[in-house]
Amino acid sequence: MSSSAYLDSLPYHDKQLDDPSIKAAAQALIEAELRKTPQINDDDERIPKPVDVFPKSTELSSLLDKYPSTTLQSIDPTKYQPPTVSPESSLEELEEAQRRSQISEGHMALRLENTNLLSTYAPNAWLIRNFQLSSQVKELEETLAALKEEIISVNRSRRVYQEDKGKILNILEGRWQDLISSNVQLEMACQAMGVEVESLRRNEEVLQKEVEGMEA
Repeated sequence: MSSSAYLDSLPYHDKQLDDPSIKAAAQALIEAELRKTPQINDDDERIPKPVDVFPKSTELSSLLDKYPSTTLQSIDPTKYQPPTVSPESSLEELEEAQRRSQISEGHMALRLENTNLLSTYAPNAWLIRNFQLSSQVKELEETLAALKEEIISVNRSRRVYQEDKGKILNILEGRWQDLISSNVQLEMACQAMGVEVESLRRNEEVLQKEVEGMEA
């Protein structure tokens, strides 16, 4: 068969799969074929490598451990709370409290600076980005609508084509059945004629013997 041959099923004409037994048999064949299909390993080179979302922060990366199989871990706020000390605290505990206080102060100062930057630049950046996203969404929606219309047009053309070819197939199937019936009838007639010829031959042999007896 030529590689350029075009093959297409006729789902709009063939209704055999409406039979549950035939459908189950087809599904069994599909499952058997899938079992023979080689499976892709997790380390296959065609699979994209995992992305480290927070390469510079092990603490933030730990929040995504085992995601999405497990729920995301929440941020522990206790590390940013001011430490508490008691009059009986040792020098080491006071130094640790001071260190944690400095960390919390630095963290809050950084958050304040980020908040000031957001209040200054975020509104315009947010509006510009929203405008860009709206334009992209509109373009994608138009593309999607065009593709859906193309799919509908292709399915409509396939249905008309298959229904037309289905009529031709019905005609050819009827002719095939008529030819089969004619061949069967012809074969039966030939067999009957064969039996009749054999009977005539036997009668001829009997008459020939009778003639030979009378001549003798």
